[in-house]
Amino acid sequence: MPPRRLLSTLAAIAALGAPALLAGCSHDPPPVEQSGPRTADVAALVQRTLSARAASLREGDRARFRRTLARTDRAFLAEQQVYYDNLATLPLGELAFEVLPETIVPAADPGDPDNPDGSGDYWAEVLTTVRLQGYDAAAVRTRDRFRFTPTPDGRRLVVASTTDADWEQANPGNAQPWDLGPIEVLERAGVLGIFDDSTRRDAGRVLDAVAAGRSEVRDVLGPGAAGDAAGNSAADGAGVVVYALTDPTFLHGLADQTVGDADRADGLSIVVPSDARDPDAPVAAYRIFLNPRVLAQPDGVLGRLVRHELTHVALRGRGLGAPLWLSEGIAEYVSVQAVDRSRRGVNDDALRVAASAVDLPGAAEFAGPDATGWYAVSWWVCEYVAGNHGEQALLMLLDRTATGTGTDAALREVLGLSSRELVQRGVALLQATYGA
Repeated sequence: MPPRRLLSTLAAIAALGAPALLAGCSHDPPPVEQSGPRTADVAALVQRTLSARAASLREGDRARFRRTLARTDRAFLAEQQVYYDNLATLPLGELAFEVLPETIVPAADPGDPDNPDGSGDYWAEVLTTVRLQGYDAAAVRTRDRFRFTPTPDGRRLVVASTTDADWEQANPGNAQPWDLGPIEVLERAGVLGIFDDSTRRDAGRVLDAVAAGRSEVRDVLGPGAAGDAAGNSAADGAGVVVYALTDPTFLHGLADQTVGDADRADGLSIVVPSDARDPDAPVAAYRIFLNPRVLAQPDGVLGRLVRHELTHVALRGRGLGAPLWLSEGIAEYVSVQAVDRSRRGVNDDALRVAASAVDLPGAAEFAGPDATGWYAVSWWVCEYVAGNHGEQALLMLLDRTATGTGTDAALREVLGLSSRELVQRGVALLQATYGA
């Protein structure tokens, strides 16, 4: 059972908030059922702590932050200190925590024979709202599950844990890198880099590559490239967040939010919804992830990969729904435009795949062992389109296919070609360029 003092506090809150009882007429509708006063009172205490937690993080008040925490678990306190330090380095435009009262349940304590059904603690889901100033078009709302425990004097409920492994396994995709461990945050020219101890030494190269890549991609796509078929566009001046982290745990559960395979890719574009549980919620941001293994590559290789991912970011939602050969082909095409033509190479696997190509690749080809070759084929198909019909034809195809027009119909409408004819011409251009 909750400590006697906590029960007294809850009772006092209930008394303050209890409405006077009025006699009802026989024809009045029955009263609406609500949560019992106990749940409402616990919610009030929990929310008071969460509001103080958010304020302390926004204002940089370490002592106040520590007062929102239970002090009995040193490992938990150390973990929360890392979280505080991480958020102190982020450009927070908005930060809030909100308890979801309907999720509050007593924490069972089966180890206590006198109190097997409750330890005085409570579990509750918490809605976290974060907006990175200058980088997110909207705040990002995610859920987590916290444990709250009474203070020794019974006057407050404080945070005892922010981890529930079973709940997190059933609800993946809610964690950000700053929730999971120490990060290094560096900012330069509209680029926010999130690094760790292992990748920090390459931070300068990454920030330079992304800053330069933004300009190079814009030079190819032009201003307003994010405009969709309906004429909507996102602000071209918004900054870009790039993750270069050894531990990819935060990518787990993001299968529907990444452009690329999180397990295989050297880089990923991440669609960050404002609320992952609401399919109609607007996109808050587009971010990129760089696999640490690419940081060992020469600057030219790193720059090309960065431009590829930045193309997805620059186009934002414009290519959602388009076939992979087109969205990836455009990203490859844009990524090489800053490279001298004499240095735009393809490997033997690409030439082998191209020689056997009879139609445009689908999702299965991009997921298979010859994916690298199909990326090259898609790139050279886009080279053919841009060279013979203009770069705007690529964006026209993107709009047509993303809005439901079938690939063959879109190709006929924009290029006057079938998919087989297009791949043949793209492959012929690739082979002529590399003497195959």
